Amino acid sequence: MLVSLTADVARTYVVIRVYEERLRIAHENLKIQKESLRIARARFNAGDTGERDVQQAITLLADTEAQIPFLETGVQKARHALSILLGMPLGQLKDRLDGDRGIPRAPLNIAVGIPAELLRRRPDIRNAELQAASQCALIGGPRPISIPLFH
Repeated sequence: MLVSLTADVARTYVVIRVYEERLRIAHENLKIQKESLRIARARFNAGDTGERDVQQAITLLADTEAQIPFLETGVQKARHALSILLGMPLGQLKDRLDGDRGIPRAPLNIAVGIPAELLRRRPDIRNAELQAASQCALIGGPRPISIPLFH
């Protein structure tokens, strides 16, 4: 259960950062597209281009403007979801999430597999190892033999 909760918290945090990055890019695109529209209108007024270029610039600008509320809603939904997952009031969480931290990156090297020491700490494995050692001691011989299961 804890692993599942941790995974949900991590996934939701990344979703928040992705939405924030998309929102930042949309605002940058909005500035660029407003300037492109200004240039398209100036060129149209000068007779260098047709009205089609102006209409395309208007359409592109309107599309970008329409995306912004969707992205802002996505950020808020993800923040509320994280607040619920962590059991924290949204105001407290907002303080921790504010600031431009960007999208987290996965580490380049990820440990694969289970280290032997981790297995040895499991109670069932330790019990099996001790039972094997006691059975060897019952066989006889000069001294009990301890058989390590993992190296």
